[in-house]
Amino acid sequence: MRTLVIPPKWLVLAALLVVTAACAPAATPTESSDVRPFALPPLERDARYLVAVYDVEVNPVRVNLDVVPARERDTRLFVDLSRGIGDVVTNELFDLGRFRVVERQALASVLLEQDLGRTDRFDAQTVAEVGRLLGAELILVGAVSEFSLDRATAGGGVFGLVGGTTVTTARLGVDLRFVDSSTGEIVGIGRGVGIARDAEISIDGLSQALRLLRAGTVRESIVAVALRNAIRDAVEQASLGLPPRAP
Repeated sequence: MRTLVIPPKWLVLAALLVVTAACAPAATPTESSDVRPFALPPLERDARYLVAVYDVEVNPVRVNLDVVPARERDTRLFVDLSRGIGDVVTNELFDLGRFRVVERQALASVLLEQDLGRTDRFDAQTVAEVGRLLGAELILVGAVSEFSLDRATAGGGVFGLVGGTTVTTARLGVDLRFVDSSTGEIVGIGRGVGIARDAEISIDGLSQALRLLRAGTVRESIVAVALRNAIRDAVEQASLGLPPRAP
């Protein structure tokens, strides 16, 4: 069995999230076959914080993808998922219309220049320092709290014959935190859970959805619907805790 090695920076980010987990509101799962619209109205540009989004930490313990082939669960899976989900969070944050968002490539360049990708100097103060280097007012850090793909047969038997339909369920939970780059203080917390089901999606379809997600791209599948709904719930929750931006 191969051992998955998770970069130290994600372990420290995970610790940052765990420390404040008790303060996070409970998440009510959003179950839908469609991506829900945003509930919060957009803000005028001058009222929008400038935000940089880190990769979203994905803990292997919280992920159950046993229904997809083993080749889709190689040693890079969790690193790729962290980056891919971070890209999706960035897009959703932008689409909300309440934030200005730093280009992800600019963040990657700062991390490389500061040699933060290979060290354990990723505490709240360092996160804030990177924000200042980027000119960002807020940093958004996050973690996947749960990620599962399950298949079950629904239906019953007729005259002793077993029949039914195979239903696939995607369930994703996301925890997000806004960090003030001037103080390192966590100023907004949100948690979202999305659930979507499909009676027609194949294993190949799930594998393709997972590959797209690892690349930071989503198509309309149960994986995309569950993830985007979870992110939208978490982002809006976290946004509600923010003070108005000073002009």
